[in-house]
Amino acid sequence: IVNPDAELEIDISVDTNAKTLTIRDSGIGMTRDEVNDNIGTIAHSGSKEFLQQLSEEKDEESRVRLIGQFGVGFYSVFMVAERVVVTTRSATSEDEAVIWESTGDGSYTISTTKDKTDRGTEIKIYVRSDTEEYLDAHRLESVVRRHSDFVSYPIKVAGKQANSASVLWTRPRNEITPENYQEFYQHLSGDHQEPLAWEHVVVDVPIQFYAVLFLPRQSPMELLFGQAPKVHINMHVKRVFIQDDCELLPLYLRFVRGVVDCDDLPLNVARESLQNNPVVAKIRQTLTRRILSKIEDLATKEPTSFLTFWESFGIVLKEGVARDFEHREQVSKLLRFFSSFSSKLAAAAPKPTEDGDDADSADKVTPEKRTTETEGLVALQDYVDRMKSDQEVIYYVTGDSRQQVEQSPLMEPFRKHDLEVLYLTDPVDEWVVSSLQDFDGKRFQAIDAEDLELPEEVKLEGVESTDDKERTIELVSYLKRELESRVGEVKESSRLSDSPCALVVPKGGLSQQMERLMRMSDESFPLTKRTLEVNPSHLAIRNMGELLKVDRESAELKEWAHFLVDYVLLAEGKVEEPQRVMSQIQKMMSAVSAQALQARE
Repeated sequence: IVNPDAELEIDISVDTNAKTLTIRDSGIGMTRDEVNDNIGTIAHSGSKEFLQQLSEEKDEESRVRLIGQFGVGFYSVFMVAERVVVTTRSATSEDEAVIWESTGDGSYTISTTKDKTDRGTEIKIYVRSDTEEYLDAHRLESVVRRHSDFVSYPIKVAGKQANSASVLWTRPRNEITPENYQEFYQHLSGDHQEPLAWEHVVVDVPIQFYAVLFLPRQSPMELLFGQAPKVHINMHVKRVFIQDDCELLPLYLRFVRGVVDCDDLPLNVARESLQNNPVVAKIRQTLTRRILSKIEDLATKEPTSFLTFWESFGIVLKEGVARDFEHREQVSKLLRFFSSFSSKLAAAAPKPTEDGDDADSADKVTPEKRTTETEGLVALQDYVDRMKSDQEVIYYVTGDSRQQVEQSPLMEPFRKHDLEVLYLTDPVDEWVVSSLQDFDGKRFQAIDAEDLELPEEVKLEGVESTDDKERTIELVSYLKRELESRVGEVKESSRLSDSPCALVVPKGGLSQQMERLMRMSDESFPLTKRTLEVNPSHLAIRNMGELLKVDRESAELKEWAHFLVDYVLLAEGKVEEPQRVMSQIQKMMSAVSAQALQARE
């Protein structure tokens, strides 16, 4: 071997006067035959077609697209070069060094020289006038750090090492400290915080690749500000950077940061072909399964960390139920919701203790001790395990906030009979359960459904009804006519006990939350007219029935009829005509205050 003791390194230098960029290595070099095979065959790997199109493209963006399209390696140098000279000497041959030269026009010359006596390869690039930025050492250092930071050998620019030359993911896991992982995460992501958790993946068969994936502690900026979603995994091939933001995970895991290094892909793989590459597809499948398993481990073994994760990324993870059929069941087990049982579950939850806790502090839930249990968050499996023996469905209610849904009149029969209801308050929640359809064999049902299914004990017990059926029938008929433009139907309610009325969704109709989602993409999407259910035993409804008997043309009765709908919309935070509602409330306040004064005279 020629110069067996030579230090293995890559050196990059520039000559601004000659406008040349020179890259030297002390590697194995090439013989004349190897030069012909590796860079002399213009037609190899689409290079001839690439060079032809490259000569026709003038702007840099179009040239970059060509690199991705053809996956060519060496010939991409002509994006910046008007002439290239390669001088190389093989480490295993006594032959003279070889000089290969081309201007990128599809032809080249090849000769020998005695001037190069050391092994390795030197590439001298005569830089075009419109790409002289690559004669700047700082620019070159940036390129090296971005694309070749993890190459195992030193890469020097103007005599100074520019790459880290340290590859964490190929080291044995038992030799890597938590501090090593944390430093690598901060270097990779630019996040000053420590990661919440990480997963080091090493796979040898059927393909060989390494990966280190990180769960951040808080939402990255693009999640907070609604930027176009993309996956943040850097793809390397044999330690050489190929592509950032590579879709090696599904979009609902876009909060994960990490790096993947595969030995079973060619260095000149076309970026456009990565997404359809069977090797990449296998990597994606493996990484998805591993990161979901890591999140499962947090949920069962590190509940405080899982709560931090859920509060930062739960709303994004929920997308997986609708987008990833293959892993839907695995994702569904990670979902958490508040429910009508949350308060009592939180009160009964064991408080995590730490060394040094005294008797007074042991029961206090500090930020460091918060878990999904102490917050009352409910897993679907826990809900199913608590279901009544004759309960066939998982009940849920949608709304803008936990406080709002707790005050819904539709909750009355569930509170009365101790039936748990999930609170779906994220905009995507109902989309999620409609995609999931069932969990552990139990269907989901919204409690605002007109055809609500209740356990037999609730149906048998029922709600007290008015004695005057005729009065109720007359009032329902009147309300149908008066509210024809606002509701689709009016019915007597068998579910309400304390509230005068409620709006429910007719069979086949969409909920308010789903309609809002649809109208976000299509403003002309038609809205469903809901059904108004009235409680015949409520005093207000009974009084309206009595007034209808004595004065069918009463102006007050008409106002009250519309206020029934406004009353429900007000509770939902969706008042259609605020000024009219405020005027009605003012009239009621005046009437009630007048009655109070009259009673005291």
